[in-house]
Amino acid sequence: MRALLRLMVVITGIALVGFAVHDVASLGMGVFSSVARAPQQFWNALGQATTWGIGYKIGATVAFIVCLAVLYVSRVPPVRGK
Repeated sequence: MRALLRLMVVITGIALVGFAVHDVASLGMGVFSSVARAPQQFWNALGQATTWGIGYKIGATVAFIVCLAVLYVSRVPPVRGK
């Protein structure tokens, strides 16, 4: 179980780092693609990166919490009445 939990943490961490790299790349492409429209593209890229990042980070976080809950429920012994 400890190995499974460690694997979930590693996979979630890698996914979040991947999302951060995508956000930075999206922001960079938006900023450097045109000098004349740089301010407008900057705000568009920032908005798109934020929207995309929030959506997938929420999904990854929810999946991680569900996996933690399943692990917890499977590890805790049932309560027996007297």
